[in-house]
Amino acid sequence: MAEREKSALYPGATWAECIELIKKISSFNLKAVSYQELAKKYGLSSTTTKSFTAKIGAAKQFGLVTTAQGNTIQLTDASKKLLYPTGESVRGVELTCFAQAPLYSKLISKYDGMALPAQELLANILMNEYRITRSVKDSAAKCFLESAEQLELIKGGILCYTDAENEPEEPTAKQPVTEETDIPTQVIAPPTPSAAAQVVQVPVPGEADYITQAIPFTSGKIARFIIPVDATEDDLLLLHDMFDVLLKRKFKLDI
Repeated sequence: MAEREKSALYPGATWAECIELIKKISSFNLKAVSYQELAKKYGLSSTTTKSFTAKIGAAKQFGLVTTAQGNTIQLTDASKKLLYPTGESVRGVELTCFAQAPLYSKLISKYDGMALPAQELLANILMNEYRITRSVKDSAAKCFLESAEQLELIKGGILCYTDAENEPEEPTAKQPVTEETDIPTQVIAPPTPSAAAQVVQVPVPGEADYITQAIPFTSGKIARFIIPVDATEDDLLLLHDMFDVLLKRKFKLDI
């Protein structure tokens, strides 16, 4: 009989599902809860249901719960800080827990500050590089991307874990500007592009609904921009944020 391939460890549930799990555990107001009683909260009669065990496994990898013999489960200090904050940075706890999952720690190390692959491509990468089996690779990739989205770690397609760590907990509100406000003005002259860096319009057959431009770099390589003509203000602001992150994280520029 052929032996079934065993997958490397991965969270089989999303971050939001794990938060829902610890809320259900907390609702018992007990130090430890039996699997059987917790399963009932999900309307399940069996504690071996795959969706149920996947949530417990993921929450353990995030450091949100611990389990003991006799099939009992209890909250960790990290969970209590998330459910009952006392002024400490909840954001810091969230990020620490997210990176505590072994697979996610590796993915953060590889992709932080970079564009994430599409879900299908990421699934293949998980199989070929991280020993996630073929049967679960799609689910593993989906859970990672959804969890990162739920924690607002993806901006313009780029994983921004380190930037999220450095974000202030409570950003200072901007003061309203009135006509009487004396605001110092700093005028910065725009850089003058060299002849090699002049914008070159590139026609794209069949792409009449796009603004397409190419910018030759001094290396001889070309940067290409393709933007829909009906892009909204929000679309363009997202594009701006994406380039801001890219310049800071990849090219170490602070503009």
